[in-house]
Amino acid sequence: MTPGATGGRGGSRLLAWLLAAPLVLPALWLATSFATPQPEVWPHLFDQVLPLAARNTLGLLVLLAVFAMVLGVGFAWASARYEWPGRRIFDWALVLPLALPGYVVAFVYVGLADYAGPLQSAWRALGLPASGFPELRSVPGAAAVLALVLYPYVFLVVRAAFLRQGSAAMDAARSLGHGPFSAFFRAALPMVRPAWAAGLSLVLLEALADFGAVSILGVDTFSTAIYKTWFGLYSLPAAAQLACGLIGLVVLVLLLERWTRGRARHAGKQLLPPARRPLRGARGWAVTAAAALTVGLGFGVPVAQLLAWSWEVRSRLPEVGEAGLNTVLLAAMAAAVVLLLALVFAVLSRRSDDDRGVRSAAFIAGLGYAVPGTVLAVGAMWLLVAAERATPWLAALALSSSVLAVLVALCARFFRVGHETIDAAFHALRPSLLDSARLLGASPWQRLRWVVLPLLRPGLVAAGLLVLVEVVKELPATLMLRPFGWDTLAVKIHAYTSEGLWMQAAWPALWLCLAGLLPVWWLVRQQR
Repeated sequence: MTPGATGGRGGSRLLAWLLAAPLVLPALWLATSFATPQPEVWPHLFDQVLPLAARNTLGLLVLLAVFAMVLGVGFAWASARYEWPGRRIFDWALVLPLALPGYVVAFVYVGLADYAGPLQSAWRALGLPASGFPELRSVPGAAAVLALVLYPYVFLVVRAAFLRQGSAAMDAARSLGHGPFSAFFRAALPMVRPAWAAGLSLVLLEALADFGAVSILGVDTFSTAIYKTWFGLYSLPAAAQLACGLIGLVVLVLLLERWTRGRARHAGKQLLPPARRPLRGARGWAVTAAAALTVGLGFGVPVAQLLAWSWEVRSRLPEVGEAGLNTVLLAAMAAAVVLLLALVFAVLSRRSDDDRGVRSAAFIAGLGYAVPGTVLAVGAMWLLVAAERATPWLAALALSSSVLAVLVALCARFFRVGHETIDAAFHALRPSLLDSARLLGASPWQRLRWVVLPLLRPGLVAAGLLVLVEVVKELPATLMLRPFGWDTLAVKIHAYTSEGLWMQAAWPALWLCLAGLLPVWWLVRQQR
């Protein structure tokens, strides 16, 4: 796609909306499910499923918000304002838990906390009653596990905001007689409200989208309710109607984030970060111990246990070659489609001078990132089934039971990840470069090929890397839409963990962790 291919602003708008339609239709099409009432299913859902799912989902979100805020904001403040032993190491080590999918950490701790596992065995060896052992398969347990892998979202954005903030607000509060804690809560924290609201909204959206961790921990949420309605009650229309309700929760989280942010803006960028105050003695080592414990629980222990389990079954490691190949192919296809669409949207936006219609189409196309994978899976299936019923030749292709269905859901889910990165890189290009190439007689295609793409290469690599890893770790959409017998590494892990085979699940989980380290490495580079 060349910058001049659309032939004007009207053509750019039309093409942008045509490209956005396949990405947003799976979610929008769910509304048509209400034309198919399910009177035999909904009484059971109201009596047996929804009350528990609603309580668990609400409790999970509240507890997770508290845990993520305490860890994320606490470590962000310590990293931005204080100097303590190992601070430079933990600045990037605290991001490492992002490399692990929540369902991997969940099954590791479930295996460790089993009755015959080392934790309960040590508990009983101390003479403590078995009934007093903390229950991991619970809402608080799920919130703690998810907090260990999701708090870096808050940590990253709030730390950056604290570094931009300067020390004037804290100095003013202290001069008015406030102590350190009072000054922090009255001056520093309110000034970074947009940052922690944005980070917290990402955490809550990830929790609403999570299926693997909560299913392993036996906590029924709206995400698992949709899966059970489709595959347990065999009612795709009822699952689609439940998915509409989950979209309502997602919208509520987004509105809450907007309300929490209010009219506040990030503090203006300054030339130098505030000087860090040294923490010596017990206080400094206490912060170091807390950071080491958090990184150890969120990254060190899970990776070490996966390595130990894989070593124990080294002579009979499960076959993951075919699943690994399927994972790579699916991730590569999704990344290629997302990058192509994102590049086209970026070119159209520049071609039409940031026309509002093109920008709106890109924004609508990116809303799928806020929609859980279970919802998009149901939406994609519902849409493809409707298309097959309306068109006989599509029914012959059986698109609803092909890899195409998985690809549609994944591209709709992760388009925003690729688009935001490429769009930011595109807008960083100096217009004078393109103007110079135009004056030298370069055609639109030549400008794109010899000027734009080479300068966009870092952004393209970063976007492709992020999309690739997100697709590799995605579980619910792949699990619900894949053709029979077509497994990925994430599906293999789910199959083993659903049967309690922790050691067998460790080997594919290690490969997923290795893939997850790629975006963390990129984030650390960006921080530096």
